[in-house]
Amino acid sequence: MARADLLKKLFRAYRDSDRESFLEVAHSIADEERKKQHFLLAKELLQIIDNGVVAASPTLMSAIQPPPRDHEKKIPLLEVKHTNRYFSELVLDQSITDRILRVMQEFRQWDVLDANGLRPSNKLLFCGPPGCGKTATAESISAELGLPLVYVRFDSVVSSLLGETASNLRKVFEYIGRDTWVVLFDEFDAIGRSRDDVTEHGEIKRVVNTFLQLLDNFRGRSILVAATNFEQVLDPALWRRFDEIVRFERPTDVQIYQLLSARLAPVSNPSVSIQGYGKELNGSTFSDVERVTLDILKACALDGRKRLKSEDFSKALRNQNLRKQAMRNLGSSEFPRVDTA
Repeated sequence: MARADLLKKLFRAYRDSDRESFLEVAHSIADEERKKQHFLLAKELLQIIDNGVVAASPTLMSAIQPPPRDHEKKIPLLEVKHTNRYFSELVLDQSITDRILRVMQEFRQWDVLDANGLRPSNKLLFCGPPGCGKTATAESISAELGLPLVYVRFDSVVSSLLGETASNLRKVFEYIGRDTWVVLFDEFDAIGRSRDDVTEHGEIKRVVNTFLQLLDNFRGRSILVAATNFEQVLDPALWRRFDEIVRFERPTDVQIYQLLSARLAPVSNPSVSIQGYGKELNGSTFSDVERVTLDILKACALDGRKRLKSEDFSKALRNQNLRKQAMRNLGSSEFPRVDTA
């Protein structure tokens, strides 16, 4: 067991959110265990540190220092989440997977790059149609690195008060700069609209300027991910601030089949052609396919069956078509038009 003085230092570092002291004590404890010939334990302790979970746990830190709140609405500006979605569960283009894995490798080897005067790629922009894997990929990065996901809530960050949105963004960056996270700015177009847009007022220009400054000055040991379905409205200056720009597309026929096969593996039935039914989902998004598989899995669970039936597919596909029809009707003259921008 580690010496009492080391344990006291460890707890003090946690109490004070002192990252450097925490790392120093953690390495000292690992060294002591190695000297006692507890080689496996020492190796595991160092692996935990090297995997990116450094200093006081962000989860514990968030308990000590609650997330900042909007001055007007008094609601949190962000949420700290734990994710358990891994890359093995995703179906992505190999080019996307390779780029994300390289970013994660650079993050794990942060100190090596830093020692050579280099900085890891830690600012990512995900763009593309909704339901095509942007949020799921950010969650997977969080799970793979063993870091909590900070989900920035733009419904609370954007304020009706003059100057308050920029102030909220400063609060967010101040908070995430204190420790190590994967930070997701979802629906990024809410604050990243082009400053040249004649339909926007002066406030959005101040907000974009503030975000650019905060992003440029951010030196935290975290991965920042901005995701948008409307990349065409983003300010041109924002594109240059990101180390990696990753575009997600709708799944191909092969990818739809792969996702169906993976999700329905627990209830697979050789007599039911997944590939055949999968053709009816051509042009769908990943979230559409997952919704169909969820309907099928629920039907099997409620019936107490271990194998799916053709009727399960038919009902799930019919439900999906009805959902799409309802969404299409939102744009017709019979329904109020919804501004999704």
